[in-house]
Amino acid sequence: MARVPIWRKASSLTASPISGGVTNVNYRVEVDGEAFVVRIEGQGTERLGIDRQREYQCLVAASRTGVGPTVVYCLPAGGILVTRFIDGRNLSAEEMGRPEMIARVVRSLHLYHTGPPFDGLFSPFRTLEDYLRVARAHRAPLPGDTGWMFDRAAEIEAVLRPAWPAALPCHNDLWGPNLIDDGTLVRIVDWEYAAMGNVYFDLANFAIHHTFSDAQDEALLRAYFGAVTDLSLAQLKLLKIIAELREGMWCMVGVGVSNADFDFLGYATTHFDRYHQAVDDARVSRWMVQAAAGA
Repeated sequence: MARVPIWRKASSLTASPISGGVTNVNYRVEVDGEAFVVRIEGQGTERLGIDRQREYQCLVAASRTGVGPTVVYCLPAGGILVTRFIDGRNLSAEEMGRPEMIARVVRSLHLYHTGPPFDGLFSPFRTLEDYLRVARAHRAPLPGDTGWMFDRAAEIEAVLRPAWPAALPCHNDLWGPNLIDDGTLVRIVDWEYAAMGNVYFDLANFAIHHTFSDAQDEALLRAYFGAVTDLSLAQLKLLKIIAELREGMWCMVGVGVSNADFDFLGYATTHFDRYHQAVDDARVSRWMVQAAAGA
């Protein structure tokens, strides 16, 4: 706190830990009656694909849309980030799946998807390759069928690549703790994986973290695009499969490089199981054909 220039003359300054972080340490800091969040990066986060300078640039852009928190201070080299505290609450998966809440989340997605451009590029497929390389280097307990899972992911990429949309600003980590309802707008924090990317992956990532049903997937697409087409549904469904694998592989890297008190193996098992269930869905072949036809 002493390193933050604007706080050096503060008459009152207190800090208390914020729970819920996985790979970082977070504090709520009260300074002369104003509330801030101080984020300090954890061990090995760069191996999870996090670039602190890129994160800072993306967060500044996102804050201009009103969705991201206001940046107060950043020291990328030390993984230190200070933002204004957002007064609000996280929503349960049940709440998040209601049509009115899906529409509110989509409003926030639209704000930053169509806002100032982000720094860097994000591909879930290249991220998977990076995670596999790091996990192997650190001898993570990869599933015995990892090769098979990546082969299926490669087949999905081959089908989606021709119809890959133009890159737009994306968050790429829309799980519950990162979404805060301030009563007016669904605000979004933790822009560590943000970059220019595929909006369908942003939608898919949001959908898997809230275990959306078929009906909720369609409600999400309808809220975002105004209608559901064979192509949009196929792209969302196929990228939900990839999003599950990305979560599982993120955990495999975490097992090897992080000292966080988090059940990486249990979380990985959940997402690998869900990946298998999604790949085994009898409709996958139809979605592949529809995605290819859309190209």
